[in-house]
Order: sequence, then C-alpha cells, then structure tokens
Amino acid sequence: MSAAISLFVFGVITVALSLQLPLGAPRMPGSGFFPLVLGLALMALAAGHGVKIYRARPKAAAPQTPAAPRTPAAPVAPEGDGATRRVVLFVAGVIAAVALLQPLGYVLSSFLLMLVLLLILGLRLWYSASIALLSAAACYVVFVRWLKIPLPPGWLF
Repeated sequence: MSAAISLFVFGVITVALSLQLPLGAPRMPGSGFFPLVLGLALMALAAGHGVKIYRARPKAAAPQTPAAPRTPAAPVAPEGDGATRRVVLFVAGVIAAVALLQPLGYVLSSFLLMLVLLLILGLRLWYSASIALLSAAACYVVFVRWLKIPLPPGWLF
C-alpha cells in the first residue's frame, strides 16, 4: 500500500509542478502539458493499485485452531526465482545504454536497450528484435522527423 501512496504523492507533485509551466493548447501543447497528463495518469494508476491492494487484504476470519496451517495473505515469491538478477540486469542495461548513447547514437542505443530488456524478460530473440526495431524506428520518426527534436546522431542516423 505504501508504494501506491508514494506513487500517488509523486503524481500530485508532478501535476503541481507541471501547472507552473505553460500548458498550451491540445493542438500546440506547451512544456507543461505532457507532465500534467503523465502526472494525472500516474495518480489514476496509483489509486487503482491502492484500491486493488485494499480489496485483496485478508478478511477478519474466525480464530484458527492451532493445528490448522497458516497461509500467507499474498503469494510469496520463492527464493532464487531470478527477480533480483533481472532487476540488476535491467539497471546494468540502462546504465550501458546511457554510456553508449553518445558513441552509438540514439537509434542504435535505444534498439540495443530494448533488445536487452526484452531478452532479460525471457522473450524470444526474433520477437525481441522485432519489437526493439519497431520501437527504435517509431521513436526516430516521431521525435526526429515529426517533432524535429534533435537526438544524438550515431552510425545509422
């Protein structure tokens, strides 16, 4: 529940700070428009997560007999499930992508980052490569061609 509350508070702070920037109009958004939308979305998702956790809490039940086994309220991840390893690999992948952003450029480094992250999640190589290629191409088209935002150039573009 504390994670939901923390994310909700972060969303409130994001909304409050975005209102200090010019919002613009829907056809010509200002610099505060997207942070406002993202802050509101974060607040909604955090509230939904909090409601889900609240509804899943264990109900007050009749006292159990000492011989009855106690079950945990939430499923417990087994030891050695690889979650910690995946988190460490995710962080290492992001650090490597940031380090490679200038030498390789945005398109190639974002492709490699997405590829590595999807492989860490256990997706097949061809599927991961397809998603990584499409996401890198989409980001290039949207940000460089459409919005005219300069991204670090590299070997490809």
